[in-house]
Amino acid sequence: MKKEKFEEVIKKQELILLLDIREAEELLHDETIEGAINIPMGKVFTEAVKGNLQKDKQIVVFCRTGGRASVVERELKEKGYQIDGLEGGLVQLRTL
Repeated sequence: MKKEKFEEVIKKQELILLLDIREAEELLHDETIEGAINIPMGKVFTEAVKGNLQKDKQIVVFCRTGGRASVVERELKEKGYQIDGLEGGLVQLRTL
């Protein structure tokens, strides 16, 4: 999902799950997006198996630069989740 589309989705306040997959240490130095939940990448797949991620809800996954988010997006899409990764991550989102 490109920055422009993400901003549009947020403005419309569509019912989505914002999933920040950065590690806890990263959050000590950088804020997340308001309303996002944090599940580090290493735990996302476990949470999915436990049923703690809803398949019927649109998920937007993000990390710092988008690399990890693209892996999570690909893997969860294959498992039937409605998920998009934020291209370029928070770095791209925060550029003017």
